[in-house]
Amino acid sequence: MHDYHPLQSYQFEEQEFSVWLSSIKGAAFIAQEQKQLALLMPKAFGHYSIFLGLNAALSSHLESSIKNAIALTANVAFEGQVIMDPHQLPVANEAIDLVVLQHVLDMSDNPHQVLREAARVINSGGRLVITGFNPYSLWGLLRHFRFKRGVPWRANFLAQHRLQDWLRLLNFGDFDIKPVYDCSPAKWKTKPWLNCFANPLGAGYVLSAVKQETRVHLLKTHWRNRMMKPNFGLTASTRQSRQHIPKQSLESN
Repeated sequence: MHDYHPLQSYQFEEQEFSVWLSSIKGAAFIAQEQKQLALLMPKAFGHYSIFLGLNAALSSHLESSIKNAIALTANVAFEGQVIMDPHQLPVANEAIDLVVLQHVLDMSDNPHQVLREAARVINSGGRLVITGFNPYSLWGLLRHFRFKRGVPWRANFLAQHRLQDWLRLLNFGDFDIKPVYDCSPAKWKTKPWLNCFANPLGAGYVLSAVKQETRVHLLKTHWRNRMMKPNFGLTASTRQSRQHIPKQSLESN
């Protein structure tokens, strides 16, 4: 009997998702997602960035001020520069300025561990970008009532507010969320007032968060607490009685 490992499930899901991306609907969705990623890349600064998950090899070539980009993949068949396990990244602590997770949380059986690993390798002030499927979209509704099966309907579909709560616990803030549409009607693009309905119902999203700098604050004692105050009990009375004993009596003893 073989022991279960989350990497095995992730590799299978990533392979299935790659097949879906070659479909008409998958290609349309990922093309719009790439546009949102391209808009976020100029906000990242530093020396090193890593891209994980679907389309990592292509996303690593997006224009950015970070010149050293590495595409990580869990499958040998994909065009990744390094084969890795997203649950155990082969990267040192606080060594990366930008981490992009493209549907990695959607495909993982343990998304908490993936987030912990991403938070571990990002330095203070670094940026984390996550793409995912929106559970409150039409796709999420179809998934909820099980009208659709297979990929991508069996993905995790993590809610944006839930993901933000997880990231706050890992000391992330400064959130920026962009919707990703799928085959949006042409009239939505020509009538901006319809975006207020389209944005929350987008099939997917691109979420960006910045790792906050951890500072140590030294607590200083208030000046009133520095003054010696008489305490109640036997210790206080003993201290006061010893202070009022005349010096001559001490010498005589």
